[in-house]
Amino acid sequence: MLGSGTSRRIRGRRRLRPGLSTFLVLFLVACGFGSDQTEEISSPVCASGQIDGEVVLLSRAGQISPEVIDRFERRYAVDVRELFYETDEGLLSRVTAGADQFDVVMLRQDLAAILWRGGQLHTLDPIALPGRVNLDAQLTQPSSDTEGFYSVPLVWGTVGIGLNVNVVADTAETSWGLIFDLSQAWIYAGRVSLLDDPRQVMAAAMLYLGYSPNSTNRDQVREAGRVVAEAKAHLGGFDSDDYAARLADGGLDLAQGRSDDFMAALSPGSDDFLYVLPREGATIWLESMAVPVTSQHPCSAHSFIDFILEPRTGALVADHIGEATPNTASLSYLMPETAANRTLYPALQTRERLVLLQYTEELDLMYAEEFALAAE
Repeated sequence: MLGSGTSRRIRGRRRLRPGLSTFLVLFLVACGFGSDQTEEISSPVCASGQIDGEVVLLSRAGQISPEVIDRFERRYAVDVRELFYETDEGLLSRVTAGADQFDVVMLRQDLAAILWRGGQLHTLDPIALPGRVNLDAQLTQPSSDTEGFYSVPLVWGTVGIGLNVNVVADTAETSWGLIFDLSQAWIYAGRVSLLDDPRQVMAAAMLYLGYSPNSTNRDQVREAGRVVAEAKAHLGGFDSDDYAARLADGGLDLAQGRSDDFMAALSPGSDDFLYVLPREGATIWLESMAVPVTSQHPCSAHSFIDFILEPRTGALVADHIGEATPNTASLSYLMPETAANRTLYPALQTRERLVLLQYTEELDLMYAEEFALAAE
């Protein structure tokens, strides 16, 4: 059963089109875009609450509520100009083109890592972000090859398995083996999907094998690639866009996917579907905030991010889109039904099995290469 009673609105979330995610990672890194170029970029130095102009915000439509924008504008007597993107490709092209000069972008953490390594994001000033002290330590572990930090988590969730309980009868000890153990998986042949996301698919295979999904051991990663290649025979495809709807419509029995996508597509409180975190472990996804190097108002950008980190604001953001806040000080301000939702906020025992992926050039390239071989 999925958690019920959240305020989540179903909104479009078009990620990298099927087949493009692997190509994009390999292409950007191969061209040197993912290489560390940050030495040439000076970081902004800002005081807490400093304003140096309007805030030009790039996000998905509906990601931040009008109430949050209005509160920030009234407090600081400054305008927030909102611009929106529909696809991850669109986000990447707009940020890298540099023509729009955004001050704050809201994006997936893996994309933020690629942009930072390509010299497209500022390293942030901790003095201007005192609200970072409220962030859950599990969600702020180093996730890139930098000693500084270039992003701040906005919301978070997990990547697990959505399943139809009328088909998958035994869900007490759900395992990634439902997808990767061929002695089990053949039962669902053609009705299983994996994300079209190299790191997430390879992470699931690594966890199934008992390895860390952040391992740099090439032999382990190759073994995981072989597991994915063997599983491909019974897959209904690699899908990062429509898998939750296909599960809800009966087109799939099992799907790897994000907690928020399943919550958006499946009926709250339904007894027909279950979202589970496998016993071997699962990964954490982050939607983050960052400041492009082309920002004309980097201090206002820091003040906007720190405003989001305030306890009440963090709760407003999370309740508005029905996703989990990384802000521990916001938990007491959440709507009761949101705070009690175990899909959004797994129990402590479950959280011990969750892993935050590290996005380094070495890891991204290694896992993308093995995924490409497995998926071809």
